[in-house]
Amino acid sequence: MDLERVLSGGKNLVRTGWMQRGVPGGVGETISQHSWEAGVLAYYIATKLKENGVYVNAEKAVTIAVFHDIGETLLGDLPKWATEKIGNKKELESEAIRILGIGEELFNEYNSTTIEGRLAKLCDKLSTYLQALRYSKQGYNVKEIVENYKTELERIVNEEPFKIVKDHIYAIVNNLI
Repeated sequence: MDLERVLSGGKNLVRTGWMQRGVPGGVGETISQHSWEAGVLAYYIATKLKENGVYVNAEKAVTIAVFHDIGETLLGDLPKWATEKIGNKKELESEAIRILGIGEELFNEYNSTTIEGRLAKLCDKLSTYLQALRYSKQGYNVKEIVENYKTELERIVNEEPFKIVKDHIYAIVNNLI
């Protein structure tokens, strides 16, 4: 395992979509910052689900959320346009994870239908949406990301089991608006 590559790559690689929309590299959110926020959100939402009678392994959901973009520390954060042209983004990320030697089972779970994997994916989207709202308030032109992720989140939070805690999810968003 190339642990140093994983650690420094995550801390130093700014997410591409922000820079493509004019957010300077020195201001841009890194892979690690995004993954950490997704992990914190996963823990918070897991506790709200548990309070409403839905069992979620919060620690597992957090771990999946923290590791969900680990392949990007080798591959880089490919912009959506490029991944649509390439096609097999999951396959590329999976190969990068195998080369790095860490997090393969977590990456696979992120792409599964387990509640923990689905929660991690929700929190990945929620973290991106929250960051887009922050950048929008700072005057950066991230309207497309705000709109796309808002639509995606509205779809996810109306699915089981997340719809029982959607008020808590929207409260997180409303604190930024």
